Amino acid sequence: MRLSRKAAGLVATAAIFTAVVPAGDAVASPRSTCYGGRVCLYAAFDFNRGHADLWRDFIEDDPDFADNNWLNWDFSNSWHSMDNETSSIRNRIGCSATLWQHPGYTGAHSTFTHDSNDGFLVNNAITNNRASALDIWCR
Repeated sequence: MRLSRKAAGLVATAAIFTAVVPAGDAVASPRSTCYGGRVCLYAAFDFNRGHADLWRDFIEDDPDFADNNWLNWDFSNSWHSMDNETSSIRNRIGCSATLWQHPGYTGAHSTFTHDSNDGFLVNNAITNNRASALDIWCR
């Protein structure tokens, strides 16, 4: 009987702890989801649906993608450079985000407002596989 009361007490304590501790910050998901407070970039069209899950999320500016690697579906480093490899974007940062053709925010660019998605960057000024920088700006 003591063991079952002890087990019940542990379960009750765990339940209280779970209810009191706030959830941590959400992160992006490789399978086309992008949680609030982030700009998510994907290496393939249509947010990687039906393709290799190479993705990355951002919460601040990045002036040069050359020093970033894509993440795999399991959050591991792909060791594949992001530079000139972005094909789709989801913007959940709460501000506008601009993809730039060249490092240092120069060249052709396309701006995406909060809560916008584009699964086919070919139809934008930045086009497919040309992004080298991300500028996030709030007014």
